[in-house]
Amino acid sequence: MVQPLLKYPDSRIRLISANVRFFNEELLQWINDMVDTMKANDLEALSAIMIGIQYSVIVIKEGDEYFPYINARLIKCSGQTTQTERSLYYDGISVDVDRFENVTVVFENEKGEPKYKDLCGDSARVFQHHLDYCFGSTFVDRVDKEMKQRINDHLEFGLVANGSACPMVFVRDYFKRGAKYVMSIITVSFIIPFFISDELRQILYQIDFYLLLLVPLLMIAYFFYAFYESRIYKQCTSCQLGNIVGTTAIMSLQLLIVALGVFFWVAP
Repeated sequence: MVQPLLKYPDSRIRLISANVRFFNEELLQWINDMVDTMKANDLEALSAIMIGIQYSVIVIKEGDEYFPYINARLIKCSGQTTQTERSLYYDGISVDVDRFENVTVVFENEKGEPKYKDLCGDSARVFQHHLDYCFGSTFVDRVDKEMKQRINDHLEFGLVANGSACPMVFVRDYFKRGAKYVMSIITVSFIIPFFISDELRQILYQIDFYLLLLVPLLMIAYFFYAFYESRIYKQCTSCQLGNIVGTTAIMSLQLLIVALGVFFWVAP
């Protein structure tokens, strides 16, 4: 069924979309309504909140198919491009927006099966544009203060307050990524002792040892910065303390395994 689109100044656009925890007929009906609405309005993509459904569902037209991205998150980004974007919500407004040129997305399909996909160019931009809606944000939140003020002055009632929408990429993730990269480098070094002398093995052990010391520092930085972000973005599910503690615990277990490899295998 075709649903009405949210239009300015409807404040529901700033609601944070909850993660989908059920994969049933109701979810399929939402997706069907989104597809019908896209066809009726000749749209290439749509976020569920745009028709008043406060759940993290995005549907993107890919060729002749309509593909649902449920509980989607970015896990890898690279490059940057600037292009003019328009919004279904703010009629008649277009601005230049910086976006990642290439992204890797993790999500679930309508059956709840975990998936991932690499997107680039226009596909990556469309996805990021609609992911903003899931986090209570719009494209105007990505322009500088001067442009935002001009848009605010142009609109009859000014911009709809954002209430600290969740960012697409958290700073804490850089610390986590750094810790994982260092542990990956150490793990790869485990094959080197097969091919080197005892003297070189001693040097390799020292390198691995100092790299090993770097990992807990990155983990500590991750934990405390994640705690700081949890106080700012209280509405984000990934900012909950249990999520942060769980991630730290998993990294600690990974560190223990890597450390055992260094001390019992690489050590001469």
